[in-house]
Amino acid sequence: MLHSEDVALDFLSVLTRHAADDVHVLIGTHAEHVVLPGGTPLAERLALLAPYVDPGRNTAPLPAPDTVADRLRELPEPQVWTHSPADHRARRARYGRSVVQAAGTAACAVGDNPHLQLVAERAEALDGAEVAAKVGFVVTHAGALLNSRVPDRLVTTERVPAVERFARLEREPADRLYALTASLSDDAAQVTDPWEFETSAYEVARLDATAAWVARWWFPGDGPLVEVGPCEGALSRRLADKGYTVHAAEPNPVFRARLETVPGVLATPDGLEELAKAGPSGAYLLSEMLYYGQDLDLLHRLPTDLLLISLAAERLNDTVWPWVREQSEWTVAERCELAAPALEFVCDGRAYLRKRGSRGLVLTRGGRRA
Repeated sequence: MLHSEDVALDFLSVLTRHAADDVHVLIGTHAEHVVLPGGTPLAERLALLAPYVDPGRNTAPLPAPDTVADRLRELPEPQVWTHSPADHRARRARYGRSVVQAAGTAACAVGDNPHLQLVAERAEALDGAEVAAKVGFVVTHAGALLNSRVPDRLVTTERVPAVERFARLEREPADRLYALTASLSDDAAQVTDPWEFETSAYEVARLDATAAWVARWWFPGDGPLVEVGPCEGALSRRLADKGYTVHAAEPNPVFRARLETVPGVLATPDGLEELAKAGPSGAYLLSEMLYYGQDLDLLHRLPTDLLLISLAAERLNDTVWPWVREQSEWTVAERCELAAPALEFVCDGRAYLRKRGSRGLVLTRGGRRA
């Protein structure tokens, strides 16, 4: 577990199922190995974890997979339980992934993720006494976390489940689920095709629609097409196949190395700020990348009269539209739907999520077409 209270919050059913067995807890934030002896009442076992409850330690280094593997080798044929690599709380997800890497396979708590649902293989409904033990541990030993200012440490009602759910994961699906959940960080690049652009029928259709939309506004002979934040180039490849010269501006070095293998694509490490200072002229395509809190005023400084922006409708409405309404330099030339929202299974059916859909927005500077 990353934190000692996680045993009570997500894994109490493991203690009751193994009431007669010793349960070994490797607490990630303390690098401590605590043994909860079998045959001991539940409340007493939980009390052994109380000294390690610490509202701080939010940035404490985590044990490396090799360290976890060494600890596991000390135990005869351990049954391993840990966090889901798809937990929305990034440090728990990272630690869970390390444990699965070390163990080869582990039963992972479904955990906390508002965007993705793991398909549980086991669901354990707690009885009244067990729920009381869970709530009692929080109130007695982890009360400070009920008012934590750190979102990942805050104990909320939904983080004290009366039904605990688990899914068994091996290394490869754990890596893919971790990368998918970390899609807004550099960790997404740790696997190839983290968003399953090559295998998802939904993503293939969305990318094809986006490429066709671009082709209606900018032709290959019009000049370079600058794609900002293309990741590993699923859309870049489609555009290059249509004859475009694609300048792919990708700061992530792992994604950029993959882009460099695509014929017709020139990969650079530029981000939006660098392009606003000295980017190439041409049409600018910002496809599904304005999720990172970028300064939209940088768009005024891009060397282009044509901006093609695609984004989920809710994000477009929350961030881009307010900016468009408050400025006068760009004119809206088109709004269109590229892909409707959908529910889709991912990672070979181990989880499912809502694909948010994609809207296209064409902006021309001063109403002119480049």
